[in-house]
Amino acid sequence: GPPGFRPAAPRTKRPGLVVAASVFGALVVLGVIGALLPNDPDTTGKGDRTEASSDGGASGSGSADKARDKPVDPRPVSYEGIDVTENYALRLADHPPRPLEDEDSGVMYGKKDFYFYRDSLFGDEQVGSANGKLVVLKNSQKGSLKVCREETRYTEKIGLDQLTSGSQICVLSKAGHIAVVTYRGKSGANDPSHYITIDLTVWRNADEARES
Repeated sequence: GPPGFRPAAPRTKRPGLVVAASVFGALVVLGVIGALLPNDPDTTGKGDRTEASSDGGASGSGSADKARDKPVDPRPVSYEGIDVTENYALRLADHPPRPLEDEDSGVMYGKKDFYFYRDSLFGDEQVGSANGKLVVLKNSQKGSLKVCREETRYTEKIGLDQLTSGSQICVLSKAGHIAVVTYRGKSGANDPSHYITIDLTVWRNADEARES
């Protein structure tokens, strides 16, 4: 060839680069295969447990929603030592309950929830309701909202001679109020007026009102 010209020496492949390229290619292939394989069973199990717990949480919140939908019982309000004079009556909605007259129709035919009636001619005495139902509780029973809701031995009037001190009566008014009357006794023979003394516990709006 011409003087001074040297042919380029052939490039030799570096073995290090070849090995690195081969390793990189193998890693890529393994990565693709790994992506195609199903998940590890342990991981799947954890996922199932997570779903189960989330389902449980959902059902729990559903129960809580139902509990919130259930109406809450009203709180009782108690009054002690109410003197109810003959032919006077109480309304359970009043706070505090104060005995009232029914001058037009008389307490037996009025619209009040609990009355004390005394026949002025024969002296017969009774308690009753002109706006609901009564239940005399047995000595073994203790008056409560639950007991008064469950009892069905209804009457509208009770002779005073059927009661003793401590007797309890459920009053279920048509307005939806429920009460426990505890009879404490009546006026003495020498008292200038005729009356009974009661304690009263009222759960207002405990039930839906019924039409009169």
